[in-house]
Amino acid sequence: MAPVISTLLQSSLQPSSLPTYRRAWKLFSNFLHVILPGTSATLPISPPVLALFIANMYDRHYAPSTVNTYVSALGYCHKLSGFPDPTKVFFIVQMLKGYGKLGSRLDSRLPITLPILHRLLESAVQFCHTPYDTCLFRAMCSLAFFACMRVGEITLATKNARGSLIHLHQLTQLVDAKQGVIALKFTFLDFKHNYNQRPFSVVINRRNHFCPVQIILDYLSLRGRMPGPLFCLVDGSPVSRALFIDKLSMAIKYC
Repeated sequence: MAPVISTLLQSSLQPSSLPTYRRAWKLFSNFLHVILPGTSATLPISPPVLALFIANMYDRHYAPSTVNTYVSALGYCHKLSGFPDPTKVFFIVQMLKGYGKLGSRLDSRLPITLPILHRLLESAVQFCHTPYDTCLFRAMCSLAFFACMRVGEITLATKNARGSLIHLHQLTQLVDAKQGVIALKFTFLDFKHNYNQRPFSVVINRRNHFCPVQIILDYLSLRGRMPGPLFCLVDGSPVSRALFIDKLSMAIKYC
């Protein structure tokens, strides 16, 4: 990716979106190197070359949603650089429509329902080796479910990633007249598609069965008030995405 384009993307996109745009450009550059050697990976991209790129992704069995994302990323680079957007040319639009029809597949992923969540929480004692690990896993699952949070907001993808990981200071305990905690408010300062930088809050109330408020409070009593990521290991380091997915896989086996 050209330095100028990279700089423009960094100034106009959320940090969590940058890797996708870089992957799109890298994939396009590799396509040119293999299929059209000698062709420079520079803007603007001609519609016929873009059509060949889409056809190449079809041959490599890319999902329609992935192709749309990558093509949109290339189009956005043109807009930032002041070039006409080749993705809006009629035959490119029609290619993408046809791709969606030919490459559509049934999404076998099912949503996690409340009964499934309860089974996941119950299974934690089967594979978590310490009370802290048990409370941590239950709190992460409960918050992700009731606050509709993405895995990237409760875990760290890589050591150097920052993204939109939620921290302890973003949690507020809402109390009644007797100072009893009746709800928890989570304020999101940086989240996907948040371009105007306005905070957004989600309130989680108590429930009679597998109360998310109590589950998170139980975890906080073990975690302490040390500043940093809301969900962290005993040594204070953030929970990695790989570790959480591994725990979740084990929980599913015990359900």
